Amino acid sequence: MFDAFCLGLALTVGQGAPVNPAPVAPEAGRAVVGDELPRRIPAALPSVTVPPAPTPFPGKVPGVPVSQNKDAGTPVTPAQPMPEEKKNGDEKKNGEDEKKDEEKKDEEKKDDRGCFMKMLDGTEIGCCLKQKNISISGWIEGSYTCSQADITNMPVVWNDRPNQLILNQWWLRIAQPIDTESKCPSYGWQVDFMFGTDYRYTLQRGFWNEQLQNSQGKQNFYGFDMPQAYLSYYDPNIFEGTEFRIGKHFCPFGYESIEGPTTPLKSRSYAFNWCPPFTHWGFMVLANLDKSWVANLMLINGNDVMIGDPAEEWRFMGKLAWTSEDKKTSFAIGTSFGRGKFNTGEPFAPTTISLPFEPAGRNNMNVFDFVGSQELDDKLTVAIEMIYGYQYGVPANVVGGLIDTSKAPGQTGVAHWGSIAKYFLYKFDDKTTGIVRLEAFDDFEGQRTGFEGVYWAATAGIQYRPMDCLIVRPEIRYDYNDYSRPFDAGRRHGLCTATIDMIMKY
Repeated sequence: MFDAFCLGLALTVGQGAPVNPAPVAPEAGRAVVGDELPRRIPAALPSVTVPPAPTPFPGKVPGVPVSQNKDAGTPVTPAQPMPEEKKNGDEKKNGEDEKKDEEKKDEEKKDDRGCFMKMLDGTEIGCCLKQKNISISGWIEGSYTCSQADITNMPVVWNDRPNQLILNQWWLRIAQPIDTESKCPSYGWQVDFMFGTDYRYTLQRGFWNEQLQNSQGKQNFYGFDMPQAYLSYYDPNIFEGTEFRIGKHFCPFGYESIEGPTTPLKSRSYAFNWCPPFTHWGFMVLANLDKSWVANLMLINGNDVMIGDPAEEWRFMGKLAWTSEDKKTSFAIGTSFGRGKFNTGEPFAPTTISLPFEPAGRNNMNVFDFVGSQELDDKLTVAIEMIYGYQYGVPANVVGGLIDTSKAPGQTGVAHWGSIAKYFLYKFDDKTTGIVRLEAFDDFEGQRTGFEGVYWAATAGIQYRPMDCLIVRPEIRYDYNDYSRPFDAGRRHGLCTATIDMIMKY
């Protein structure tokens, strides 16, 4: 099945229509067409002609919660009383059998390896990797979105191409994990590689950016990225266990994720894509303060920027999370906080969706995030994410800047945005979970998406797992903005999309 899936994707996925990264001033009432983010900039005002330039860690975020239930056993009454000596012997034997069964179950629980590593069991390569404690895993994700749009689904993203089969992620993870069960310190490392259309969201400024343009000066629809690469050290004697990481990391806060399998729905929320940053280089301390509290403290080189790039600005990032003893209730607060001033001296080209679009300068936003989750019963879980971001010194009425007709072109102001997203997850059975996401996202000055106004979005989907290595997720979504026409390159107030994606893990 895995080989057939890969072959099918290879035969059906083609190169998307190229996108010219150079911004073009829109006609009155119409925005830029193509992969360019549609902008609502008054025609009377000039726009810059500089060539222009995604998070749960977003980073990895919690996937669909699954409650564990144990069936109660049924007592068996013997037909005839047994001699005391024999009865005790049988009880001892039954106790030993139960203990073995429990040990077997524990071993099966600990064996969370992917099917690729299990396939290597007993081989020379498998034994070598096991001896060195190295694991190889990953997934392949492909999707198709049926849409009312003819040109683009943006600002609905991560499935922005309408009516086209695409390969979103071919992910490879090579790791030597730390041992959090040991009483002794341990070392580890991890590196992730990704090929697919999603590289346009995760790619950092200053890292493999040359692949964004082909020889014709158009944007490549497919490309490579290295979303994570870090060294780690774990000390079980600091608090309840503390991990130290240095390298490239996901943003640690948020409900959704860059990773296909660990985010609840195929399409991402506005809160995930347009509010926070995605990846960072720096130093992380992940401390288990006690059984309920976890602190994540990071010193990072900026938001979505490579070390050594002229646009980097060192800043603080952190998250504080609490989980109840029964694991049914949790909340977390996180922030990316620094100078917070838009850097007009560092415009970015060629364009990429992840930054997003920085022809007027470098985004250095400050973000504050709250996520709460409550398991109401064995089947229903509710969650909420509230996020707010801002930056000052943003030029007005230019591509990549804020929209404010009261200001002269290039005059600076403050851009801010916020979102409230609500999730409902209902577990029908061990293989099927229904998910509903309701969101209100306000792009106050239009600096994030290119259009002002409140975006209302409702998404309903199913996460179906017929086997451990396969996930199928159909969904239907409707987005609406009464104030602007942000959809289908500036032609629609609203957009309806129906998406199905399939993830094969290995």
